[in-house]
Amino acid sequence: MPQRYFLDELNHKITGQDAHHIIRVMRMKTGDEIIVCHQGSCFLASLEVNQQDVNYKILKTLEKPNTMDVTLIQGLPKHPKTETVVKYATVYGVSNIVFTPMNRSIAKIENSDKKLSRLHIIAKEASELAHRFDVPSVLMINALKDIDFSVYDLILLADENHRTTTLKNVVPDDISKLRIAVIIGPEGGITDQEREFLLTQKAISVSLGLNILPTEIASLYMLSYLSVKNS
Repeated sequence: MPQRYFLDELNHKITGQDAHHIIRVMRMKTGDEIIVCHQGSCFLASLEVNQQDVNYKILKTLEKPNTMDVTLIQGLPKHPKTETVVKYATVYGVSNIVFTPMNRSIAKIENSDKKLSRLHIIAKEASELAHRFDVPSVLMINALKDIDFSVYDLILLADENHRTTTLKNVVPDDISKLRIAVIIGPEGGITDQEREFLLTQKAISVSLGLNILPTEIASLYMLSYLSVKNS
């Protein structure tokens, strides 16, 4: 399958790291095919490579698959776990990723612009690897209470203290039109105070099975389940 690149604009030119990757890493030549994506649309394209210049010609528009609308709200973990969260949540199809400090978070939101720039690169690379049509947004929000939970149709809270309710019990068969939020606590999990607040926001506590999952991969349990539901 052709290599995929997410571009800031469709101007028939590829520059920067993407051009370097095409020329130096992939060693592509004129006539090779790639896929270029922009604002949720992807196109099969033919390359024109001339020394350091990389241009492309669009051959056809690709059909976009059905995707789910899922926002991961992740209790801020220690570095480099944030990068693990972004990489694998992207591969598993999340639409948005929101990091927010919780009561048991050890890490703090500092140098957020620099961190977000790095996380966006990771999300872009993971989207290319997974052959997505878009790159998820990555945000950092200062507090759980600053998140507008009213925009979600279904809010799922991973809760290690809740053993009886599973995803099968609460996720409907058809999620294609739902805006879903998945909430994962930081290292150490959520506190009773946070649990009570989230329940007032109509969050549903669910079990992720018998084993306690590390915070950086816990969302994958939910995302894989939702992905199957959406297929």
